[in-house]
Amino acid sequence: MDLVQILGVFLASALGAGTFLKFSAEKVIEAGLQKALHKERLLTEADLEFRKRQIEEFYGPIYASLKLNSKIYPLWLQGKLEEVNQDIITLFKSHNDEIIEILKTKAHLMDGGEFPPEFIEFMTSATIWGMYCTRADQPYLPEPVASLDQVKWPQAFENHIFVKTEALKKTLDDLLVKYRAK
Repeated sequence: MDLVQILGVFLASALGAGTFLKFSAEKVIEAGLQKALHKERLLTEADLEFRKRQIEEFYGPIYASLKLNSKIYPLWLQGKLEEVNQDIITLFKSHNDEIIEILKTKAHLMDGGEFPPEFIEFMTSATIWGMYCTRADQPYLPEPVASLDQVKWPQAFENHIFVKTEALKKTLDDLLVKYRAK
């Protein structure tokens, strides 16, 4: 074998090895990318499901009750619904009870690691209001009770729920667009 043949064999072997190494490197990179994309998809799906549950089971029902009450409450205070006064009180009480039940049983769906103080303020206010206003003979808060800070409507709770629900809805919409785009 002469020098040219030896160089030819060497070059052919080097090219073959180079091609093999290039192919192997491409496959390793492709596998890594596929793994990363799969992980991102799983995380996106998990986040999507969690956000859906937050809206369906926690924030959404509370939001809907508060929005309904916010339209009825001023009419009730103005005395425009006197004929159905007891029904209105019953509606408010049932909404408050439902919200308290959600806060107690679905707390794992709320954002953040701590129970917000406005949630406790709502539960306190709603409980005391319900004890007084559902009495058949005296469905109202006596002035000394009505003036207590713990009984006053916690506007911060309502604001928290409205802001958080609307932000979650936007996040969910963004995740749905992202998830469908894949």
